Amino acid sequence: MRTSLLRTTAVCCSLVVATALAGCGSDDESDAAPATTAAVTTSAAPPTADAATVAAITKTYTTFFDGSKSATERAALVESGDAFLAILQAQSATPATSGTSVTVASVTPTGATTADVGYTLLMGGNPVLPDQTGQAVKQGDTWKVAAATFCALLAIQGGTSTAC
Repeated sequence: MRTSLLRTTAVCCSLVVATALAGCGSDDESDAAPATTAAVTTSAAPPTADAATVAAITKTYTTFFDGSKSATERAALVESGDAFLAILQAQSATPATSGTSVTVASVTPTGATTADVGYTLLMGGNPVLPDQTGQAVKQGDTWKVAAATFCALLAIQGGTSTAC
């Protein structure tokens, strides 16, 4: 199980890196400006979230991953929640789910309505998926767990959804 989890995590990380790198270049040199000899150096600080955003995203993650919460309440906190409701209801029926929780270690904005979230998934207070990176998306005034994050966790469990 652990080897499978590590392999799945490595594949997911590789796909994320490959996707990010694919979007970084341009092979259209016909419109390129003439080269200059001056170099421009920028040193941007990593983006930080304000305290209210961190608190909102942390609350969303802790509520969504709280196995004692109802499936309906949890579905309201995940992107495309209606599509995941049946899965969340099935998970709520299993005794192991009632002991799940999460700790949030970091929140890093990636845009005005998106953020990366460092978290550890716990069962019975014990880490089962430590040091994970998920995403949060803001829809209206509500921060939600990104569907891609929930889909990745479903895949690790061997599950699937048409919403993924």
